[in-house]
Amino acid sequence: MEDPVDVAVIAGPDDLTAEWLTATLGTTVLGFRSERIGTGQVSDCYRVTVDRAPGSTGPRSVILKVASADPTSRQTGSAMGLYESEVRFYRELVPHLRGGPIPACYHAAIDTDSGAFDLVLEDAAPAVVGDEILGATAEQAFLAAAELGRLHRRAGALPSLTEAAWLDRSSLLNAALFEQLYTLFLDRYREYLTGAQRSVCDALVAGFDHYLELVSGDRRGLVHGDYRLDNMLFGAPDAGRSLTVVDWQGVMAGPALTDLAYFLGGALTTGLRRTHYADLLRSYHAALGPNPPITLAQVRESVRRQSFMGVIMSIAASVVVERTERGDELFMTTLSRHCDHVTDTGAPDLLAPADDISG
Repeated sequence: MEDPVDVAVIAGPDDLTAEWLTATLGTTVLGFRSERIGTGQVSDCYRVTVDRAPGSTGPRSVILKVASADPTSRQTGSAMGLYESEVRFYRELVPHLRGGPIPACYHAAIDTDSGAFDLVLEDAAPAVVGDEILGATAEQAFLAAAELGRLHRRAGALPSLTEAAWLDRSSLLNAALFEQLYTLFLDRYREYLTGAQRSVCDALVAGFDHYLELVSGDRRGLVHGDYRLDNMLFGAPDAGRSLTVVDWQGVMAGPALTDLAYFLGGALTTGLRRTHYADLLRSYHAALGPNPPITLAQVRESVRRQSFMGVIMSIAASVVVERTERGDELFMTTLSRHCDHVTDTGAPDLLAPADDISG
């Protein structure tokens, strides 16, 4: 997408006009209507259906994404740079990643002073939105793993894409801050945790500095940051794109296998993951191409180390957004699955420094 000359932000559907949509979409729009969609907690999304002039070509509907109307969620998105990152992702990176599971973008603008932003994106309808709480089907899981591998292959061919300073989020979370977030998390959810889950969480908090050191050497690449079912749209058999991945607010440069570990740990029920785990790792690895930069064994070990990311996200994300009934169910469901993933891979053994183990 080229930089728009007009960078005025559309704060919500009430700011839209037929004239603005005509100029933005490149088709003659006579009228339009909008409806709220999705369950996002940091941003609000609307489907905008347009009435085109006879003979006009172009999209029949688009997705408008704007800053959350909830003050807490909006402050979180703005303060953490999530809104700015997604706008910059679509403006600076997406033009180089064409053909992947990413929607086309017609407009992207942000007012960093107010925190308002907008994205006008390709509508993947009538795609089916994934449900993180319900969990992935085997078919969805294999598709998501393979598409991630293909995306990593494209991004890896252009290493300069991940060199931009705004993609560096390495300083966002440290041991002291994570401990504070965990305290807030326990205040909310202590009664819902099993002994096994509490053991994994406590060990991660206690060994967080060592964990950061442990994953610092993993191969770096483009990271979505929230690669889960609720951010995936699965196309119909005749759709132009079988998978569309949205919500790139947490995009960063970091350990490339973070997204795969996060997806396998949280999007699959424990039983389904255990059944297909080895084949899913192979599916991702095969999608990297004929000369992959990493072996299958290295993929497995990196995913093992990165399995803690799902636990981190379940703890941190749950206390910085508006609390909802579905949000509580989501965080508790995924935390349970991620803790199972961590335990199944033997990852807790990695938290103790070698000196401690030998002692």
